Amino acid sequence: MLLHGLGDSYHFSFSLCILGESGTGKSQLVSCTLPEPPQVAESGDSIADHGIRTRAHTYESRGARYQILMWEVPGAPRYQGVAARYASMAAGLIIVFDRSRRATFDRVPLWLKAVEGSSPGLPMVLVGNKSDLTEEVSSAEAGLLAQQLGCEYFETCATKNQMVPEAFSTVIAKVVAQIPNPPEPSLLLKKRVQIGKQLVENKAFRAALFDMAS
Repeated sequence: MLLHGLGDSYHFSFSLCILGESGTGKSQLVSCTLPEPPQVAESGDSIADHGIRTRAHTYESRGARYQILMWEVPGAPRYQGVAARYASMAAGLIIVFDRSRRATFDRVPLWLKAVEGSSPGLPMVLVGNKSDLTEEVSSAEAGLLAQQLGCEYFETCATKNQMVPEAFSTVIAKVVAQIPNPPEPSLLLKKRVQIGKQLVENKAFRAALFDMAS
């Protein structure tokens, strides 16, 4: 379940990198994960270095809260180098194309190639957005690409919020499933996950960390 506005009240923090060509609907997909209407959510955006749009979300599962930073990379080709930098810090990837524009699907491998050196083996999903429009990319073709990439494929319609929560929750759940137990900091670092304030202030957790260090 995606939540919003919980401040520092989280146990772990990590980032997702959203990639794809311009006009594929990446911003609207991210807005769909917020409880507020998109026009309200836009006011909470922050623009990071190099034009990367960042939005903070909170995900709750089994009593733990996770702060998630959604890093939306602009779709112009010149941003592929920047994408590699952000992917190197992300815990998961969401690759988006527009089902009504084949060119955006054909360029998916280029985006993946741009980040493959910095993000080997990261959890990811492939998203075919604008499923309400006339398709130029079939479900079977996109599904085959996802199979080759070793990830799940989702067909979404951001304007109707169809299958958007399922796509995001899937990659988030994959990241969460990789968090080591106990959450030893050096192991978390390898998964690109950080410890949140809620966990740091937990006395039992601090005692466990002391035991692991000794």
